[in-house]
Amino acid sequence: MRRRGATVVSTGLLLVILAAQPAVAGPQAGRDGTEDAAAAGDVSDDGISVEAESTTATIETTGATTAGVPFTGVAKVPVPRRCWYGAGWTGQRYYEYWKDGGVGRSSMTQDAYAAQGLLHEGFEQHATDTEGRWYEAECASHVPADEQVAYFLSHPAVYVMAGEPAPAVQESVDPRVLAQIAAEHMQLPVGTIRWNPSVKGSGATVVNLDTFVWVEDATTSVQVTASVPGVWSRVEARMASMALSAPNARDVTCPDAGTPYAAGMTGSSCAIVFERSSANQPVKSGQQYPTVTLTATARWEATWTSSLDPTPQALEVQTRTVTAEVPVGEVQTIVTR
Repeated sequence: MRRRGATVVSTGLLLVILAAQPAVAGPQAGRDGTEDAAAAGDVSDDGISVEAESTTATIETTGATTAGVPFTGVAKVPVPRRCWYGAGWTGQRYYEYWKDGGVGRSSMTQDAYAAQGLLHEGFEQHATDTEGRWYEAECASHVPADEQVAYFLSHPAVYVMAGEPAPAVQESVDPRVLAQIAAEHMQLPVGTIRWNPSVKGSGATVVNLDTFVWVEDATTSVQVTASVPGVWSRVEARMASMALSAPNARDVTCPDAGTPYAAGMTGSSCAIVFERSSANQPVKSGQQYPTVTLTATARWEATWTSSLDPTPQALEVQTRTVTAEVPVGEVQTIVTR
């Protein structure tokens, strides 16, 4: 039987199919939308049991800023499972269905299924148990058949008594999915744009003079790990360059987030030249003087590895942008730093 987005097949049914026997076998435990199924897990609006087909990944972020300040973060996000153990019928329900004379023996095909010895081992021992449940292997419908076969064969049904934990198994989650989720959840502090010259009082820089630019507390490197029990993927990213742009200035690409100005500096790894003053610009909201918008866009390169493959693989380049309003003035005298 197939649920929404998932293929629900028992090991027994799998063997029947592989053996080219009739492919209609008894339903898996708790998969028919009955009250028993509802007790085992969530139920959709059409009455079909919809055991959770996602699990929770832990996203852990560590990194450092240009000031050497470390930062960390932890988040929880859902990720799609590939295969898992799903809760099914109680011991009594399964026994009543498959016992001699039960509903499961009412058709030739299902009776043949039982006759092959494909029922859950020892199911008779739980014939009167109305609280314990069978847990059976399930796989999402997009999982390739060979992967499903391998999972079903290695994860036979397990009976869990009331009050006992569900079977502890490693989650079957695609590490590429974890890597993408890690990349999407990178928390990169963008920092604050600073510049020099910066005239006291107005913060203005000067036309036709190198304006040294740096981003205070910008992130320089980050590592994000997304994990579920048994599988993890780690994204490692670094700032590769930073582009500066502003009206009436030539675009500049810097190799880093710039160098904080110190008295006596005569050069910087990141500088831009404004060719006109901002005197003819409007005074924007929150500003005291006419300004131009300076945009700094950091370009990030990243690779990922996983617990299943240590070989670094490239990820799509990401960018982070921060802006600042810069007054630009003109002076008629020689300016020295």
